[in-house]
Amino acid sequence: MWQARQILSLGCRWRIGSGDNIRVMHDSWLCGSDNRWVTSPQPAGVYRLSVRDLLHKNYKAWNIVKVRNLFSKDVAEKILETPLVSSVREDKVVWEEERNECYSVKSRYKLAMRYIIGSDKYHVRMSPDSFSIVGKASECTLYCPVCDEGVEDELHIFFRCAVARDSWSAAGLSSVLHNATYQQTNVMDRIFAVCSNESSDTVGRVAMLLWCIWHNRNDKLWNDNVQMSRQIGRHAFDAWNDWYSVHKLQGNNVSGTTEADLVRWEKPALSWVKCNVDVAFVSGSGRTSVGLCFRDNSGRFMAGMTQWQQTVISSVEGEA
Repeated sequence: MWQARQILSLGCRWRIGSGDNIRVMHDSWLCGSDNRWVTSPQPAGVYRLSVRDLLHKNYKAWNIVKVRNLFSKDVAEKILETPLVSSVREDKVVWEEERNECYSVKSRYKLAMRYIIGSDKYHVRMSPDSFSIVGKASECTLYCPVCDEGVEDELHIFFRCAVARDSWSAAGLSSVLHNATYQQTNVMDRIFAVCSNESSDTVGRVAMLLWCIWHNRNDKLWNDNVQMSRQIGRHAFDAWNDWYSVHKLQGNNVSGTTEADLVRWEKPALSWVKCNVDVAFVSGSGRTSVGLCFRDNSGRFMAGMTQWQQTVISSVEGEA
């Protein structure tokens, strides 16, 4: 709990209004991402001051002489670099991790990750096939949350986990999994090899299966919910077929459209004016809207009009 509060405080800073509510030595108000607090120790009298005590009495600006007399050179410069905005009248805590200065869980998560990776209590251990963040002060299991056997890395998640391997079989992709051409030592090379040698249909099935395996892993880790291998493989198989069917249908609709099927606007004959009309009505409103556009034989706009009719008529009647 203390660590969570510490991380939260890293993203917050007081925006200086009057300065009456901001304590010089106890609140985060200095500008900058490295340290928003005035460092200790300082002269005893400073601990009782508010930020207002460091400003001129008659206008909003730093009392440079007073600041440099009270603090060391580096602290004084840090204070004097903190901006004062005349339009800000009230002291306010803002969240500096977002541009709108409003708190969000997403930005706090990113801040927590930066804190954890950069903290002396943690170290990052990496190898060509795996990565893990290990806490020195607390135990953190490195085993796969799905099978609870092998050490979890990228290769294990997608290719070596017993549940994942059975999912490949259930999806009808066992031959791809065991193909000697695709036994590279890292996941990226394996996937690129599959993309280079297999048909687009097979590549699509593999991509869908990898997504389902990853989704199942996260569902187990965060919700303690795990699917059986045949369910994962079957879901990947069905999801790909559904996507492919819709994609193919859309492609056929596009390719089946000829130029003759497209309705194009044509200019009117010489000395004629063309009026285009469109009608719409909103269900339940009891009104119909009509729009008209007049163009000459060169296609130039001449006039237009929109109008509401206090009745509901059909589009055929309205355009007539």
